[in-house]
Amino acid sequence: MKDSTRDKSSIQEKRIAKAMGGRQVVGSGSTPFLKGDVVVDKLFIEAKTKMNPSQSITVKKSWIDKAKEQSLAMRKEDYAIAVSFGDPKEYYLIEDTLMEDLYKSREALRAVIDALGGLDDRLVDLDNLTGNGIRALIRRHLE
Repeated sequence: MKDSTRDKSSIQEKRIAKAMGGRQVVGSGSTPFLKGDVVVDKLFIEAKTKMNPSQSITVKKSWIDKAKEQSLAMRKEDYAIAVSFGDPKEYYLIEDTLMEDLYKSREALRAVIDALGGLDDRLVDLDNLTGNGIRALIRRHLE
């Protein structure tokens, strides 16, 4: 039996929630208070997928405007549109300020990791934020 649009969307939403450490929104935004498809802490994600594998997808400005509006209503700091071309891979549409922040944060994290001498030290003390504790914290968030 062929998957319905709802089934295909739910598979995508579950995949995103698992990858991001978030949760799928029950009813995908059909309630007055819970909007969007996936929420992760302060991030709101609206998911869009093609039913069949494709080389293109039409992105609508209204998706972005709606995601921004709904993310604010849910008190989320950031929002993204997750797009799938019908295969199990997501591409994200985000605002320029979030992209800039993500890039700068990644570079800062790399600098911290380099300054600590890498993440290979196996002796970790999470209760004491020494270099080892910081390494463990970073490792935990990168997984």
